[in-house]
Amino acid sequence: MLEQQPQQKMQYSYLQQNDRASPPQPSSPDAAPATTAAAPPLAPGSSAATPGAGSTRAAYRAPPHPHYHLHSAGDERRHGPYFEDGPGPHNVTARVGHTVLLDCRIGLLQGKTVSWLHRRHDALQLLTVGRQEYSADQRVTLSFRYPGNWRLRVEYVRLRDQGLYECQVATHPPRVLRIYLTVTAPEVNVTDDKGHLVSERYYKAGSAVELTCVATHLQGPQEAVVWRHGDATLTTGVSTNVSDEQDSMVSTLTIERAQKRHSGNYTCAAGGAASTTVAVHVLNGQLPAAVQHNGSGSRPASGAAACLLLLLLLLPVVMALPPTAPGR
Repeated sequence: MLEQQPQQKMQYSYLQQNDRASPPQPSSPDAAPATTAAAPPLAPGSSAATPGAGSTRAAYRAPPHPHYHLHSAGDERRHGPYFEDGPGPHNVTARVGHTVLLDCRIGLLQGKTVSWLHRRHDALQLLTVGRQEYSADQRVTLSFRYPGNWRLRVEYVRLRDQGLYECQVATHPPRVLRIYLTVTAPEVNVTDDKGHLVSERYYKAGSAVELTCVATHLQGPQEAVVWRHGDATLTTGVSTNVSDEQDSMVSTLTIERAQKRHSGNYTCAAGGAASTTVAVHVLNGQLPAAVQHNGSGSRPASGAAACLLLLLLLLPVVMALPPTAPGR
């Protein structure tokens, strides 16, 4: 027992100083030099045996490097679902009658559900959940594009389609991409020969009819101004002037001697983007007394009639009042 103590002490010293090139020699001249056999390569994750009686030490394993995904818009590191174009808000402009595509590109969705909503004023409308469409408007559809673009498609855009659209990912809390859609359209108004806006006009048979259509914010020749009588497009009696800015147009409809057959609805349209309609009445003989007459009329002469009606309504109330005492 006394002869083995120096060897055990040497083994303990070797474990503490294993970074040296060779183990220390025993101090006793009777002890044989310690020898160590070359160890075979270790497989990853196995334990390394150290010289000595049954002593072991676990092999060192480097921790795995963390895996990050960079946000394409701001180079921000994120885990889980993220919007490749950033959360916004983004602005999109569409023309009335055209088709607009709202993109929602998502990375690392990891099976989360994607929904589209439309906010307009105080109203909230659910459009899609996953690939299921909930909008009653068939113009609004989901047009998914592989691998991760949950695109919303709106066809034949109308003014009521304007507002805030949200692409939401069902995380906690939800991650939201916001897109504000602005819808532009021409403005079309019809005025009479005095420059007053009109929607209905009365003319005496044989009198002249003159209606002027002013269209602004036009885009391209496809929005040229045309006049229609009912469903028929008018080509005679129409004169058109285009402004220098090329984004507005003035068109005047003239009928020199109006006849009964000229009655009906007259529509001024800027392509299929916008229009306004005026109802024209051509009457034989004198115009009715309820219509102001200065060669033509547009609204009833209701001022005197309204005053007379008010007096008739107030007369019973006045008669029912008690008499006032003198001096009071």
